[in-house]
Amino acid sequence: MNISVAPPSGLQPRELHTPRLVNVLHSPKRVRVIFNGETIVDSRNVLVLRSNQFLPVYYFPRSDIRLEHLVPSEHRSHYELGGEAVYWNLKVYGKRAADAAWSFHRPIDPALAPLTGYIAFAWNAVDRWLEEDEEVFVHARDPYARIDTLASASHLQIRLDGDLVADSKRSVFVFETHLPTRYYIPREDIRLDRLIPSDTQTRCPYKGIASYWSAKLKGGILRRDVAWEYRDPIAEVAKIKGLIAFYPDGVDDIHVDGNRIV
Repeated sequence: MNISVAPPSGLQPRELHTPRLVNVLHSPKRVRVIFNGETIVDSRNVLVLRSNQFLPVYYFPRSDIRLEHLVPSEHRSHYELGGEAVYWNLKVYGKRAADAAWSFHRPIDPALAPLTGYIAFAWNAVDRWLEEDEEVFVHARDPYARIDTLASASHLQIRLDGDLVADSKRSVFVFETHLPTRYYIPREDIRLDRLIPSDTQTRCPYKGIASYWSAKLKGGILRRDVAWEYRDPIAEVAKIKGLIAFYPDGVDDIHVDGNRIV
């Protein structure tokens, strides 16, 4: 089934069989959008389109947007719940981003009716996003997303290429809304001789910048980006600083207290 309700929303890696949820909420935060050195949007009347099936999206009232920088586009698209979307190009001092903003003409789903007349911006089409005075990366933050970082004495074991590469009773378990549990392990409990620092980096709007590790397999084979760490996470998840977590599909298996998790 096509569940898209907004332009580039990106599917979330949710748990299987999670019922679909789509709603619109008012955000109490001041949100600003910066493009080519100019503040294009400055609003405390932000709506957040959120779901457990796609990434959240900010929508802004026209009164809080510098409309002189929006140029109507001929592009149109249609979405299952949102209906027809009209687009604008963004232009500031000669810098242009095609189809950078959109709005639903008349949302099909009544739950999306508050978005009528509001305008959203493609995240990567602009230069910076700010919530109050702090920069936000990757996508809008879901006000109902929760992250619990809990120290655990459970016996965690991870095997890779037939060998035990992690064995710990002092990991930090990370429970994030709708996502699989992640296990962050102290370096001292990991065979770092089997890992090689990777040049890959990604950002998370809730945790910060992630750095990656690749694995040395038998026979000299390199398996890229099997694990990651947040060397300087944002304050809300400080417990995972410097700890390493493994992707389930990057290792043979993960056991907690003797029970195979993956």
